[in-house]
Amino acid sequence: MHTLLARDYPATPWKNGGGTTRQMLISPPDATLDDFDYRISMASVASDGPFSHFAGVDRQLLLLDGNGLLLVRGDGSHSLLDVHSKPLAFAGEESIHSQLQDGPVSDFNVMTRRNRYRQQVESFELHGVRQLQSSDEVLLVVLAAGNALEVRREDGRSCVLQPQDALLQQLAVSLTLSSAAPVRVIVVRLNRQSPP
Repeated sequence: MHTLLARDYPATPWKNGGGTTRQMLISPPDATLDDFDYRISMASVASDGPFSHFAGVDRQLLLLDGNGLLLVRGDGSHSLLDVHSKPLAFAGEESIHSQLQDGPVSDFNVMTRRNRYRQQVESFELHGVRQLQSSDEVLLVVLAAGNALEVRREDGRSCVLQPQDALLQQLAVSLTLSSAAPVRVIVVRLNRQSPP
């Protein structure tokens, strides 16, 4: 059980100046944007513009706050994301142009190298208690919105997440999530791809 604190996420500007990215987790730890196995980050989007190209990478995107983000694909189709939308999955090499709907937004981004890891991302509202079972290689529990989330393991160890903090768990575990007020939680599960 390892807590990732929002204040410690390193921030870097985009190449096009359209926003900033705060990296939560990358593997291997010394990986770059060209050779990571997986990367989880949050971004502040301040202007319209194209998505970066990541060949061989699977991506999922969620909106954390803001009034909406329209994603226009190369084939002309589009997807409108808001804070209630389910995770949007797409290929990193896909041509996508984003358009803000009414002011800046923040998003949550999961990327996995297609031939190395598979990803599962879910988002849900919680007010009360919820059990979470994991046999995943990597489990990340993120407090996306709300004041506080308590996470307790079956062995009694626990932590309290503040907004945008995360719990990283890399062994099979049973967790109890509890909140005295409504919160939004994102759960990311990552597992190594089996050899062909």
